Amino acid sequence: MALSAYVRPLADRVAVPVAKGLVRIGATPNWLTVFGLAFVLVGVGIVLAGQEQLGALVMALATVVDGLDGAVARLRGTACAFGSFLDSVADRVADAAIFGAAAWLLRDDPLLFIVTMVALAAALITSYIRAKAESLGWQATVGLVERPERMAVLILGIGFGFVPLAVWLLAVGGLVTVGQRLRCVTQQALH
Repeated sequence: MALSAYVRPLADRVAVPVAKGLVRIGATPNWLTVFGLAFVLVGVGIVLAGQEQLGALVMALATVVDGLDGAVARLRGTACAFGSFLDSVADRVADAAIFGAAAWLLRDDPLLFIVTMVALAAALITSYIRAKAESLGWQATVGLVERPERMAVLILGIGFGFVPLAVWLLAVGGLVTVGQRLRCVTQQALH
């Protein structure tokens, strides 16, 4: 079970009232997805310009906005396959951009750069396993580190200066998660 499963009920109690407010002002889920991605990219640009704390703050706010798209879609009754697709693609682009910012910060240390690439690969593979499993009728939502944990650890690491520790945690946790998801899918496929 992912760590976010414990936080999700609390997050939902906060997200639903905020989402209701966004619905009242006319926000759409796809708009929130695109807006969130755009501001993640702005935050990454700020980090690359040498302002890690400000960039991390912008990225954190952007990921919160992006996280509201599903609640807004449900409240508006407009949840659809295209919205889910757009959200998933935007999430992968945002993940790659934020990991890219971390890699940039660690570019002078070959080992840490490699660890960052392992963490990125594990993140992308984790998402791919779930998508492919679901397309085949299986479930693959298990795992130690899902996207909310990845983004929290990485953005906090960038903002507070512990990027090396963050990428090590995400590389190890990501590989464990890949293993957990592969095991879960294998068990379903063999039964």
